[in-house]
Amino acid sequence: MAGYVLHHYNIIDRSRIEELGPRSLPIVEKYGGELVVASPMKTLAGPTSYTNMVMYRFESFEAALTFYNSEEMIELRKFSSQVIEGFATVVPGHSETESVVKSGYFTCETAS
Repeated sequence: MAGYVLHHYNIIDRSRIEELGPRSLPIVEKYGGELVVASPMKTLAGPTSYTNMVMYRFESFEAALTFYNSEEMIELRKFSSQVIEGFATVVPGHSETESVVKSGYFTCETAS
């Protein structure tokens, strides 16, 4: 089982972007996550307006949701919204997808 938090974004304040990683990694580690990807990205097919991606892996979809909705991340988003623009999503690993779909998670719109 696994859950992932993905951020697709553009940097809007290059002078402060280097602060984001050191602020986020202790929170990721506290919730048992692992940084999997932190990189500029090159689109190979289809349109996209975002040039960077970060992906964290957690032991389950629920763990990823708990991390994303934690007080620490809510507070960090106040800073990150000044430095990056884009979107974030929490998705289940393949083995959990069916149960998450059946739960209705994907049928209602939520935004944080």
